[in-house]
Amino acid sequence: EITEATKPCRVEALAGHDVVKVSFGWGHAFALTKDGKLFGWGYSEDGRLGQMGQIFDTTSKHPPDLDKHRDKSKSMLEIVEELVAERIEREDNMPIIWEPSLIRELSDGTLLSCGDNTYGQLGRTTEGSKLLPVETNFNFKPLSVSAGLGHSLLLCKTESEHENESNAVLSWGWNRSSQLGRQGQEGIPLLVEGLSGEDPIAVSAGRVHSIALTSKGEVWVWGSGRNGRLGLGSSTDEVEPALLECLEGFQVLQAAAGFDHNLLLVAE
Repeated sequence: EITEATKPCRVEALAGHDVVKVSFGWGHAFALTKDGKLFGWGYSEDGRLGQMGQIFDTTSKHPPDLDKHRDKSKSMLEIVEELVAERIEREDNMPIIWEPSLIRELSDGTLLSCGDNTYGQLGRTTEGSKLLPVETNFNFKPLSVSAGLGHSLLLCKTESEHENESNAVLSWGWNRSSQLGRQGQEGIPLLVEGLSGEDPIAVSAGRVHSIALTSKGEVWVWGSGRNGRLGLGSSTDEVEPALLECLEGFQVLQAAAGFDHNLLLVAE
């Protein structure tokens, strides 16, 4: 039975579980427990809940048995799916964030995604509801991920032959309102070059806009400016990151993008 709740109430199905993290998407939710189990419920269209009915116990430390994946009757995709499932079982704590899609980060830096891929927001060319790796040519260490309605942002540490390790933002997915903050192929993660020289420490993806917070406490915004959601005093779209100069004098601690609005936490 589905009923509306007018006041906070307990999720009875999670009674007895030690929940350490929760996150909500478009009509669905997930809860991560202390012992590494991931529970999902709600709207399951496009496979956004991942593998329905399966609970991954991440306490196992045993390496996968590769021999059982050598069945020649299986396709390469089926083999990869099995390997990914076993990798998930060995994880201790996976940060999670999603909208119509789900993105999960493994402890070795591998990003997995599943769900709707209409706009390339899964960061890979393969379809389907199974969790599979995000495809990228960058050498990076993920720090945090944020998924909007049709696009995704990744805060990571990158390292090149000519530069030391530094924080950067990669984006992929829907780009109709320039919410990727860059040009180029949309379906794979690419660098938001407009933040070059800055030190981003947090990112947040809205419906059709994006924001980033830097170590200097500055907030950069890009994407759709309709209804003033970028805070720049206009309704103009920004194709590249633009600094919110009106925040001069404020120490911004956190920045969060909602569906069509933003919230900032500042120090008094």
